[in-house]
Amino acid sequence: MDFKSSVAWTVEKLQALLAGGNTAWFRLAVLGDPVEHSLSPQIQNAALEARGLPYRYDRLLVSPAQLETAFGCLRKLGSIGWNLTIPHKIAGYRLVDRLDSEAESLGAINTVVNQDGNLIGFNTDGRGLQAALVDAFGLDLAKSKIALLGAGGGAGQASARFLANLRPERLSLVNRTVEKMDGLRHELGANSDVTFWDFNQLAQVFLEADLIINASSLGLTNAPLDWDPNWVRPEHRLFDMVYRPQGDTPLVTWAGQNGVPAVDGRLMLLHQGALAFEHWFGQPVPLAAMRQALMGR
Repeated sequence: MDFKSSVAWTVEKLQALLAGGNTAWFRLAVLGDPVEHSLSPQIQNAALEARGLPYRYDRLLVSPAQLETAFGCLRKLGSIGWNLTIPHKIAGYRLVDRLDSEAESLGAINTVVNQDGNLIGFNTDGRGLQAALVDAFGLDLAKSKIALLGAGGGAGQASARFLANLRPERLSLVNRTVEKMDGLRHELGANSDVTFWDFNQLAQVFLEADLIINASSLGLTNAPLDWDPNWVRPEHRLFDMVYRPQGDTPLVTWAGQNGVPAVDGRLMLLHQGALAFEHWFGQPVPLAAMRQALMGR
């Protein structure tokens, strides 16, 4: 089976399915804008095939203005569930009927389960990130000094809350616009191990960290980074939550050029996708098949 097609469904096509009475076809998907780059179908279709499940997981291009309509269509189609990617994780939080406790505490969802017409929201990003960091570097996050770049965005805010709950030795939250972290400052500011910085202070942030996590848009650009190599040292570990379908992100490339072990967000995608599969089907996850489909190993 070809798991790598980048063709995306649209909300208009879903509406046409409903109008034609064809409600038994569209079962699983990732919703995003853009979404053509997503590797989620690659891993989820491999998992479905490995478990002998007669479904397919697709991409669904959904603009922010269409998100509520898309949820309604998927509910009516009897879809099993779906994932949310940029920019829908916070908006989707408000469109489900019920939240699990972790999603509620993180303020965003990335996974929806359609349980007999009731939509339940989950967030597997935090535990997916934790599993990816253990997988990549063998780290105990509770003993780490962590710098999180892009803490003001949707993914960054949820990651900041999750990491703060792990009580690391130090958590430095960084954003270009510091005001976007005001909510986090109100929630987490009483914790003396959590500090707030802007990007002009990266040299000091890196000096005080041993693990650098990027949740910002840095990895989405094609421009090379102009960071000072003296900011990093070989004992640093760098994790870029962004990934590209092919090739390294600029951040991973820069880290490699400066002797810093680094991985991109595919490992996080793998582990959060495995957790989503478990929510949908309640059976053992074929992680090896998913890893092989995603990374060829």
